[in-house]
Amino acid sequence: MYETFFGLNKKPFQITTDPSFLWMGKKHREALSTLKYGVMDNKGFLLLTGDVGTGKTTLINRLVEDIKGKAYTAKIPDPGLSKYDFYRMVSRYFGLPIEVRTKSDFLEPFSRFLNDAHEERKSVLLLIDEAQRLKHDLMEEIRLLSNLERQDAKLLNIFFVGQNEFNSILLQPENRALMRRITITYNIDPLNQAETCEYIRHRLKTAGAGYEIFSSAAMEEVFNFSSGFPRQINIICDLAMFFASQVAGRTINRKIVSQCRERISFTVDESPAETENNIRAPAPATRYRPIKKERRPLFTAARAVGVSAALLMLGTSVYFVPDQWQDRAGQWARETYQTYFRPSGKLSDTAQSAVDASESAEAEVETVSPNVSIDDFKTVMAAELPLRVPQRPPDVSFPETVEDLSSATPAAQSATTSVSPAAAVMTPAPERPDPADAIDWLLKKRKQEFSQ
Repeated sequence: MYETFFGLNKKPFQITTDPSFLWMGKKHREALSTLKYGVMDNKGFLLLTGDVGTGKTTLINRLVEDIKGKAYTAKIPDPGLSKYDFYRMVSRYFGLPIEVRTKSDFLEPFSRFLNDAHEERKSVLLLIDEAQRLKHDLMEEIRLLSNLERQDAKLLNIFFVGQNEFNSILLQPENRALMRRITITYNIDPLNQAETCEYIRHRLKTAGAGYEIFSSAAMEEVFNFSSGFPRQINIICDLAMFFASQVAGRTINRKIVSQCRERISFTVDESPAETENNIRAPAPATRYRPIKKERRPLFTAARAVGVSAALLMLGTSVYFVPDQWQDRAGQWARETYQTYFRPSGKLSDTAQSAVDASESAEAEVETVSPNVSIDDFKTVMAAELPLRVPQRPPDVSFPETVEDLSSATPAAQSATTSVSPAAAVMTPAPERPDPADAIDWLLKKRKQEFSQ
């Protein structure tokens, strides 16, 4: 896209690992020599680590290219496999025509392959990329493969290539047997600023650049962004050359690199400060600390003032309510209580006694005098009975003759008049006074007592 504008043969900053653009700095040449020695001398286990984008894959591709014809190599790109899938992949990459169903199906042909390679004086290299994805059980199977050896030589070289966290995995207690078998280790560090400038110039020259496209300030800005990681260098340089071609700039300066840096940088919000209610999770194996919630007091000055004002308004409104409304309210409360809060079909003790007295009075009126109005009698009883139940009057005997009744003393007459209707009925006599007079006297008497 921009090759014609800058006069290049091909893009210089491709992310793919093109062997023609391989740049070997001092540390890369040292790593390549060390690893090549370990493979050709059959040192067994080798380890190459480095951060993401430091050029590990490019280095092992160069290693495989250099030992071609001197060793049989097989590269496992992703070791996140089961045991038997791992055996099948190793067999296929080494070209072994076997079908792996059990472990013995793999071990016997693979052992013969290792011995044949030793007779040919060729090394066998098993490359395991992304080694940090290995599980413990598969690591044990790989370790046991190294037992396929002779007394005088190792038959299999196993080369682990992984990120820096693989070192921590090897230091775990369950992996110490494998760690102690590793004979050669090497760690690739990022490029420094001088190596970054050499790296950019080398790739531009390999692509056919006739002049220095990146200024010194621009390469310094590239290093500040990439921190010396080759993959990041390729990303920002490729984007900078594209933007420069769009604005017809033959030389890439710091400003163009800064603009590209803004377009490929990730915006990360600053984490909030740690407070009492925002406790960051500490390291594992620590106890959980719940967030403390603020408890508000139940009684505050504002609430007390509000409650007091509400009670004052309620008391004032009740005081100024008319008496008629108060009576209606009281009646409604009593009816509501009797309807919803008393057991169904059961009256209070006072009301039940009043009902019983009323029924007995009705029977008494019907027995003594059918001519007396029951409504008048109920009116008196309804006003009397809820307050007090009268005592039963004493039994008095009437004189046997009318003459004796007229000659009776006033005391006898008063006693005679106080006889109850029930007693008059029950006492046999030839002649009785008119029952209506006794009922009238009884009603009058109760009215007088009620008024007192």
